[in-house]
Amino acid sequence: MNLQRRLSLLACILFTSAVAVGQSGYMDNALNYSRLIIAKTENGVYQLVGTYKVIGTPYLYGEKNKGDMFSPEAKAYNISLSYNIYNQEVSFYSTSNPDKPLVKEPGNVDSFILHSNLSLGINRQLKFIYGTHLGSSEKVYFMEIYKGNRFSIYKRYKGDLGYVSSNYIQSELRQFDLQYEYFYSDSTKPGLKKLKTNSSNIIKEFKDIKDISPVFTFDDFTKDQEAALRKAFEYLNQ
Repeated sequence: MNLQRRLSLLACILFTSAVAVGQSGYMDNALNYSRLIIAKTENGVYQLVGTYKVIGTPYLYGEKNKGDMFSPEAKAYNISLSYNIYNQEVSFYSTSNPDKPLVKEPGNVDSFILHSNLSLGINRQLKFIYGTHLGSSEKVYFMEIYKGNRFSIYKRYKGDLGYVSSNYIQSELRQFDLQYEYFYSDSTKPGLKKLKTNSSNIIKEFKDIKDISPVFTFDDFTKDQEAALRKAFEYLNQ
């Protein structure tokens, strides 16, 4: 069984486990996938980043995911995409370049979409928009969770080089750590504002606009953060 097939099967198992565990606590599927790759990285398999040997993957949900890409020069549909959350580059393959990816630096792509793939834990279409198009000065892509007529909610993934907890010998060994944060936009104000990942603080954030507590609870947020936020923002926009 080739490596890609093995990883897909392992990701499917992990996604199933995440759903089960998610009954009592939220587990981000992309974060789970990243941890899975780190756990399954074989000894001696790493990438060089500066002076560091780094295990795991810098790509969100791995490489070559089916998707669409939109740039000022062109639009491409049903191509293979790779989103590097460590350096914010977007790579793609097409019939004219099936073996070597074309790499787009941050900002050269306005937006892109990853198609759903349940075997990897991508349970819905994921749309990413470059920060400048949302009024942000950050040179990163934001995942659209919910788009409303006034309030919209986004998720930003980023990658850092973390220490390997099981390593006590190789000082140069690191791992790709995936993190995420939530941001929201208000069409009456410029830019994006970061949300604290805490249900009570989120309720307080909007208390002067609308009390979202009837539709947004600690239990709902603990079970599924994205679903709870979508419901809250739908309520805010009513």
